[in-house]
Amino acid sequence: MTTSVVAIPRAADFERLEKKRARIAAGVGVIIAIVVGLAAGALGGTRSFLAAGLVAVLVLPFVWWRAPATGVVTLIGCATLVEQNPYSVGIPGLDAFTDHIPLFQSLQGAFGLGGLVMSPFDIAVVLLLLVWLTRGVTQRSLRLPYSQVAATMGVLLLLAAIATVRGMAGAGVSANGISGSSAALDEIRPWLYLGAAYLFASQAIKTRRAVQAVLWTFVVGSGFKALQGVYIFIATRNEIPRPQAILAHEESFLFGIFIILTLSLWLFGQRGRLRTTATVLLPFVLTADIGNTRRDAFLILGAELLVMAVLTYIALPARRQLIRNIAVFAVVAFIIYLPVEWNGTGTLAGPAQAVRSSIAPQPRDASSNAYRVDEDADLGNMIKKDPILGIGFGVPIVYVDTPVQDISGGDVFIAYLPHNTLLYVWMRMGIPGELALWLLAAAAVLAGSRAARSESGEVAVLGTLVACTTVGWMVLGYTDMGFWWFRVAIAFGCLLGVLHATVLRESSSPAQEAATGTA
Repeated sequence: MTTSVVAIPRAADFERLEKKRARIAAGVGVIIAIVVGLAAGALGGTRSFLAAGLVAVLVLPFVWWRAPATGVVTLIGCATLVEQNPYSVGIPGLDAFTDHIPLFQSLQGAFGLGGLVMSPFDIAVVLLLLVWLTRGVTQRSLRLPYSQVAATMGVLLLLAAIATVRGMAGAGVSANGISGSSAALDEIRPWLYLGAAYLFASQAIKTRRAVQAVLWTFVVGSGFKALQGVYIFIATRNEIPRPQAILAHEESFLFGIFIILTLSLWLFGQRGRLRTTATVLLPFVLTADIGNTRRDAFLILGAELLVMAVLTYIALPARRQLIRNIAVFAVVAFIIYLPVEWNGTGTLAGPAQAVRSSIAPQPRDASSNAYRVDEDADLGNMIKKDPILGIGFGVPIVYVDTPVQDISGGDVFIAYLPHNTLLYVWMRMGIPGELALWLLAAAAVLAGSRAARSESGEVAVLGTLVACTTVGWMVLGYTDMGFWWFRVAIAFGCLLGVLHATVLRESSSPAQEAATGTA
């Protein structure tokens, strides 16, 4: 017979651990106090209410420490509710008020605080990562995600950092009033948001309740945005000319997440209030998505629905007849709908016009298409300057051989950021960056496809959602600046992280049950 000796921690060990935690907590508190003090001083006087608001926001780290999943909810809430930039429908008072919240604007630009290039969201991300780091150290639970998605994303972030350094090293040229160094910092932000959101979500989501909170945030946030869109759509339906769009571009991607999530909940039999709420809000989301008249919305949703049909057909043998029937009905309906609305001008003609714009575009679409062709040609010229390593961030795009229409009056950042961000990644990060991007997309689709076949309905829903959303992300990157929009990066990063955490939790549960003897 053998005996085992179990080491019993001494009181001194606990005392040292508590002192260590106290020192770290004190250090974090000092950092936060300094930030609050500086902000309060800078925002004092007539803007003291902003200082009070900032102090209230900085309370969040203590909430995140107590319940890390609330940090992921915060990120998704920001992504679904607050626009990256202000936009206008051309009618005073009808813009969604959330576009006036300077969440993603630098403190220098939004509040006139000289030298402060960080935005309120940047500060929140830094504090969120600081909470994750200190919590992990004090509880000895610090770890990094280990997966194909994590590896490819790490390589992509490293290449983005190198592109920033290379670009800023030679950033002596300004364009449209924006310095090269400032542009470089702006260009790396979505990649940092993507990585930070993935890292934190992969660590913070530990329970089914946390997963449900994340999905609820997507549903409520996008649902609220849809209600805003429907209100603006109704208010502008009789305007001549009608607004070209009623919501920001990013809603095309975020509404796609909502629609795929709702359909997945039904197909995988996930009953409950979440499905009921999403179903009730679905007509509003569809109305706002169609009323927003963004061509890429229909391309994104079409690609996502195709991927979803394939995944669910494989994963759900019992529902294959239903999926076939729905697919046949959808194809027949579209064959009838397309010629009927080919020359349509109403809201319901949006999907038909998205198809027509690629085959027989009307003057406005033809002009936009010609602009994209010219822009892509100049991107090709920029890529040729250094196709291997790329030219780095913060280097203005030179439009010489195929001059395009000047739209810098409406978008000053167009001198640095083109519409086709698939080519943009190659231009900025070279062949390694482009390869890392496609490998990340492939790893995400593979991870989602595997999870879609899980026996757990929750995991299957998340897997289907991630696989479909990844395809939508790539489509948006090709059609319209998709890889630069901050909200898109945050939402996509959170989804990838939540899937990683959920799959890890599900795979470890049987082992834990076997070790403890529970069923």
